[in-house]
Amino acid sequence: MIKIDAMMVCLDLSDIDEKLVAFSRTICERMQVGKVYFVHNIKLYELGDDFREMFGDVDLAQEVEGNINDIVDEQFANKTAYEVLVSEEPNTEVILADLVKRYNIKLTLLGKKMSTKSTGSLGTKLLRILPCSVLVFPETASFNIQKVLVPIDFSDTSVHALRLSKNLSDQLGLQLEIMHVYRLPSQFFPLISEEKAVRKAEEVVKGKFADLQKRHNEIAGIPYTLVRAANKSIAERISLHLEKGRHDLLVLGLKGNNPLPSLSLGSVPTEMYNTDINVPLWLVYSEEVIK
Repeated sequence: MIKIDAMMVCLDLSDIDEKLVAFSRTICERMQVGKVYFVHNIKLYELGDDFREMFGDVDLAQEVEGNINDIVDEQFANKTAYEVLVSEEPNTEVILADLVKRYNIKLTLLGKKMSTKSTGSLGTKLLRILPCSVLVFPETASFNIQKVLVPIDFSDTSVHALRLSKNLSDQLGLQLEIMHVYRLPSQFFPLISEEKAVRKAEEVVKGKFADLQKRHNEIAGIPYTLVRAANKSIAERISLHLEKGRHDLLVLGLKGNNPLPSLSLGSVPTEMYNTDINVPLWLVYSEEVIK
């Protein structure tokens, strides 16, 4: 059973906040969550002189905290313990990473606007710096989750994401599908036929699945789909399969094994985050990686 001792919900005082708070309520209703922290950081240096002249010495943090409490009272209404935290720091990523460590946060809920409304730059930075798993909730996503898709590449990272997805599906009665996107070494065409190459590639991948199922008996019965990347990226193929299969949640593993933060996510999770998908995206770290 998946237990979340502490969850952090990042709010930005925009329209998506109400959806995030309501979605956090749904998570608490369906999973064991110890405590929820609703957080917002005020960047005082971004406030212009006009603001200061107009409002003077108003306690902005207190006003923001009151606004968040109003949203939480209206949308959360849950027995789960919660706390509202408002800070005034110049660097939002750093203060949020500090909160994760201070309160032993296991999961951070992060809202995401469509690319036409936001660059998503802060979200990308948070994914690279937060030492915990992140659940990204697009503004167009639904709260109703029934089908889960977990793409794997047979790495330890993706196997961890798969096992977590299996536990989640068993716990909540969800439908789970595994996906693997493969590429063919096109530089060898036309030395060998494309049909033969596809057949051989799928044979190799099926062998990997059989070996994986032997090592992890709990995933033996989960259906899996093999998809050739062809002229598209892996992330593009995942997006197409999400839409075709009408999945409600995408789970991807985060590598986190590179000392350079800019290289720690992996290209597929980064590209998927920057894609306008309409389902929540759960980017998971294993406990070993976080440590």
